[in-house]
Amino acid sequence: MIFFLGHQIRALRVQVPIIRQFSDTEQSNQSLQFMAQSARSIIYILYNANASIIGKLDYAVKKLRAAPENSPCSACDLTHGGLRLTETKDWTTTKGNIPATVKQLHRDELSQELLTFVSQNGLRYPMVLGQPPSGPLQVLLTSEDLSEVSKDHTAFLSLLFKRAEEKNWKDRLADPFVRQFPEWVTPGKITLAALNAGLIACLLASIPSYRRWALGFWALNRLLDCFDGSLARSKGAATEFGGFLDLLCDFIVYSLLPIFIGIGQERLTAASIGWVAVATLEASFHINNFILFYVAAVASKRKDGELTSVTMTPALIEGFEAGLCFTVMLIWPSMITLWSWLMSLAVAIGIVQRVLILMPVLRRLDEEGTRPSEKSQ
Repeated sequence: MIFFLGHQIRALRVQVPIIRQFSDTEQSNQSLQFMAQSARSIIYILYNANASIIGKLDYAVKKLRAAPENSPCSACDLTHGGLRLTETKDWTTTKGNIPATVKQLHRDELSQELLTFVSQNGLRYPMVLGQPPSGPLQVLLTSEDLSEVSKDHTAFLSLLFKRAEEKNWKDRLADPFVRQFPEWVTPGKITLAALNAGLIACLLASIPSYRRWALGFWALNRLLDCFDGSLARSKGAATEFGGFLDLLCDFIVYSLLPIFIGIGQERLTAASIGWVAVATLEASFHINNFILFYVAAVASKRKDGELTSVTMTPALIEGFEAGLCFTVMLIWPSMITLWSWLMSLAVAIGIVQRVLILMPVLRRLDEEGTRPSEKSQ
């Protein structure tokens, strides 16, 4: 589907100052390589205001009357700091770190193509759209997204890169299919269908004579899991509830599948498998998820870009890798103990990596003041 970030996203993450994983020389080389590939892509930042004098006065009145948390145009806050007539220095720096052409447009400056896209998808201003060379427009950040990061340029870059990465090879493969879906097919319905397919895969994995069917339903689960997000992003209909439901369904299936594969293997061989390895794998999932959810909870209160970078740090086992590992388990269930140990080790490495990044960040926050949970006590 889209996009200009693609497989180079992890190289681009080093441009966010808070991560600093590579040397300046490595960073420059990777940035130049990336820019050469994506310079023709376009990022559109669409303001919730008109460019005319009357439009600017109207925005100024709305801005002065609005509560700080209800800005009429969070994109204006991001690029101009609110009511400034010129762009802020922070935005100039941030814009320079985006490896694409950035166009900032008011509502009365939009082309017919942009107006049609916004209207057909029922989008709310402000927003950030993206368009690759000779490719379709895509929603990168909604008005709700911008309101969360409008005062933190590091968080804005992190979220922008994350959303662009979501629109990589999976979306490019899924786009031709999701565009053919009828209107009554919604992302939520696809998510629930994926859950059902995953649960059936788990059940069949526990029955030795139906293992091939289990692999087929698992493949269907992965396919539908790709489609729900792609459909939501293509329509600009991604929601917090949809994201929650998608993750919840994934966690349910991911937690059950190794257990049911182990049950099936025991039924086949009439011998006990290495349940300690399976239990260790399950525990690694819980620990990793605890870290991510804790960081997300604190970051949402602190609006701290460095905390956001912890969740953006790539790990050995992420969505695609986890799906691949479970596929290998289904194909060679007799080696479930070995696969569980190896996957546990990979998840553990990611846990250690994030903890090492997280600890100094939390210490810094403690030095600046008490944590939110302590303030409320």
